[in-house]
Amino acid sequence: MYSLSKFKFIVILLLVITFSACQKEASLTPAVDPVFQAHSIQTNGHLKQTKTYSSEVAVAWLDQQLKMFKIPFAFGAVPPTDRAFAYAGIALYEAVMPGMPSYQSLGGQLNGFPTSSNPLPVTTPGMAYNWAASANAALAQINRRLFTGAAAQTSINNLEASLQNQIAVNTDPQVMLRSVEYGQATANAVWAWAQGDGTSLIAMQSPYVIPVGFGNWVNTSPGSPANPYHNLRRQMVPGSRVGAAAPGLPFQFSTSNGSAYYNMANEVSQILQHLTPEQRNIALYQREGGVVNGGSYGGGASLAGQMAAVITKANATLDVAAEIYAKVGIGSWESLTLTFIQKYQFLVMRPITYIQANIDPGFTTLFATPPYPEYPAGHPTNGGMLATMLTSVLGNNFSFDVDYYGASNWGANALPARHYNSFEELAQEMAIARVYAGIHYKPAVFDGTILGKKVAGNILNNIHFKK
Repeated sequence: MYSLSKFKFIVILLLVITFSACQKEASLTPAVDPVFQAHSIQTNGHLKQTKTYSSEVAVAWLDQQLKMFKIPFAFGAVPPTDRAFAYAGIALYEAVMPGMPSYQSLGGQLNGFPTSSNPLPVTTPGMAYNWAASANAALAQINRRLFTGAAAQTSINNLEASLQNQIAVNTDPQVMLRSVEYGQATANAVWAWAQGDGTSLIAMQSPYVIPVGFGNWVNTSPGSPANPYHNLRRQMVPGSRVGAAAPGLPFQFSTSNGSAYYNMANEVSQILQHLTPEQRNIALYQREGGVVNGGSYGGGASLAGQMAAVITKANATLDVAAEIYAKVGIGSWESLTLTFIQKYQFLVMRPITYIQANIDPGFTTLFATPPYPEYPAGHPTNGGMLATMLTSVLGNNFSFDVDYYGASNWGANALPARHYNSFEELAQEMAIARVYAGIHYKPAVFDGTILGKKVAGNILNNIHFKK
């Protein structure tokens, strides 16, 4: 009995050893020549994810947009900043999204995007793409459509070529070509969709005539009223305005000393009379659209400098940069569209008009008052939106500096860099800065900030970047 059992044990042991040897032999792969393997990966598969690329391309194009929005304009006519950021952000995101496995396209989520006549391109299954090259091509193409001046076109082409040459050094030529073509096709699809956003319809409208009425806004700028027809703009995100509209001032217009309206305006007057150097720096750093202290950036353009600073400080990869760019761009379009619709509904008088007529005839603002009604405030709207969008990606416990009014851009007119301990702190400064400048009352900046946050929250609830 013992001998038979021992024999069975030996037979079983031999079978196990033989099976194990076969399994080991089956798992072995033939040696592959490294050069052939590298070429195969570059041309036929193993899609490299977007997160393996740095955000250098995205930051370079944000810097480029900020440069083109610098006043006095040296690059020719510029688009509205919210339009530029929205379409650039969407083009970038869609151009690199296939390399982000847990993310999905905005196609079918944004209103009417893409058009049936110019759909988004699709990647070729099993073929490799360089997502930095795709991003560069998409951002160059969309910016060429947005900034049409000759100087802008030259500058855009130069940046595209410079970045493309850097990327091409370590990229297979076939992969490079495929990636560039994909990025360009993506931008073309985004631009085709942009043609239905109401911009051309607005351009056909008759000059806006300001309604005359007791307490109504009076344009103090030599220019025509700006953005009076934003009600004709397309809403990109269905549901973005739900519960987001500013409530309006809680009291009636009055010129009586001691009335709520008078006190609101007098507060601005008193702040300007006792402005501290730090408050002045805050106001000047948040200036937009005016020519003071050597110039400024176009209205809303500071978003480019803020995004670039945050992306750089976070050492973000390309996927994170694309998500930030798209969210902030869409958020700016949606929130500012609602803001300007409400500005021309409420027609609230600017502080300079009220104060000079009723409080202090010698009152002056820190820089020129823009040519549109006061309430709600647009810059704080962008601030609230920006804080919400950045927090959705990076969290609010994030400190950073911005230096887009530094010496490299402004020489002798440079301002010290600004430091923020959170995105909320930035939003609050963007709001109060407009009061320090004398161009807004406090209710307008507080309500504008809330409006921006609510629109941003609605966007995040109604469109989904992740699957």
